[in-house]
Amino acid sequence: MRKPNLVSVVVVSLLVMPTVGFGQSLGEAAAKEKARRKALEESHKKPAKSYSDSDLSNAKGTNASFPSGSDATASTDAAGKDAAATGAKKEKTDDEKSAEASAAWHKNLDAANKDAATYRDQVAKIQNDLNDTSSGFYGSRRATMTTQLEDAKKKLADAEAKIADLTEQGRRAGYR
Repeated sequence: MRKPNLVSVVVVSLLVMPTVGFGQSLGEAAAKEKARRKALEESHKKPAKSYSDSDLSNAKGTNASFPSGSDATASTDAAGKDAAATGAKKEKTDDEKSAEASAAWHKNLDAANKDAATYRDQVAKIQNDLNDTSSGFYGSRRATMTTQLEDAKKKLADAEAKIADLTEQGRRAGYR
């Protein structure tokens, strides 16, 4: 039997010693994890303040679009109090009207694009069924499918014309 080399015994003992001598006990690890979770939980108890558009529009103070000065602030406060007292709605600014018109245009364009996509799918499906010659070239099913294909193509053409019209309206109005 061969005796272990002194160098190999020393190397193995040096490799094993740090893991045995400096290891963390299970209790210490649990205490550190508990403290970490508690700190994490405390940081999540206080939610961050988020500001919405309505918060910003109701904010008091000066703005770059309003002149600073006591008479300007007094006039805007008086106008706001008068509108609140009468219960009248604020008139929309040109930017708000433009934004609403743009949103309506986008909604109409999206609906038209969705309709066109539906009709394209119908045309493709019917055309694939017509291309299948296993059921024969002549028959009532094929005639019905041909009629359906023509109707779907007509609806697709109408939807694409509507998209073209809406795109032209948007180009003229400067919508993107």
